[in-house]
Amino acid sequence: MAISEWSIRRTNIGQSEVKVVLCDDDAEFLNIFRGEIIEAFKKLNLKAELTTFNSAEYIPDGMFASCDMVFLDIDFEGEDYNGIDIARRLRAVNKKAVLFFVTNFIDYAPAGYEVQAFRYILKRDRNDVLERYILQAIEQMAESREIFSISDGDSVIEFPIDDVSYMEVTDHEVLVHRKEGTHSLNASLSSLEEQLEKCGFLRIHNSYLVNMRYIGKYRSRECILTDGTVLSTSARNYSAQKQKYMLWKGFR
Repeated sequence: MAISEWSIRRTNIGQSEVKVVLCDDDAEFLNIFRGEIIEAFKKLNLKAELTTFNSAEYIPDGMFASCDMVFLDIDFEGEDYNGIDIARRLRAVNKKAVLFFVTNFIDYAPAGYEVQAFRYILKRDRNDVLERYILQAIEQMAESREIFSISDGDSVIEFPIDDVSYMEVTDHEVLVHRKEGTHSLNASLSSLEEQLEKCGFLRIHNSYLVNMRYIGKYRSRECILTDGTVLSTSARNYSAQKQKYMLWKGFR
């Protein structure tokens, strides 16, 4: 039987675990900095889940799509990319994550505007500013977070809207797809679209409502999600919907 009741509510970010990604090509510094961030979160009485990478090539798009906070080095010695390039990847799938650049030299400040960098942290000064900057980031994030709540009458399941990759209509039900599993709703996709459009969801087809954070490629005949899922798109509405998607990504 399909779950019949659903709602969207907002909760404070401080009530849940903050997903943090760190990337720096200096393995020794990365390990030290990870410990300093953990300590800063403890002092602020906040929970954090930290994932570290010493190469941007190892960061999956799904990790970027679901994270809350990112600390990026800018200069990657011997690589053909820098922190700005990595940040562009982040912003392609996640508009909300708070982005910090951690560097020895602030030479890229103007480029930071493009990727909405929250703060630059000089490595030599990090102990003086880290806790304060994290608190400022949490305050920005704490304004609101959308939570999807579904109920079968006996129990309630709640999860962040951002955990949902897409929704689809099948057999007069709506299936809600997320990495942790699939939930069924006795609802119309149109009613969900009305509520979720402001949360970054796009109606790519009569049967599909997609979280734009999980779109890898959007074409006239198909939409490929970051996990490899391929969905059909509406050719008739493609131009208008593609424009919405490009505006959401930040292209004007």
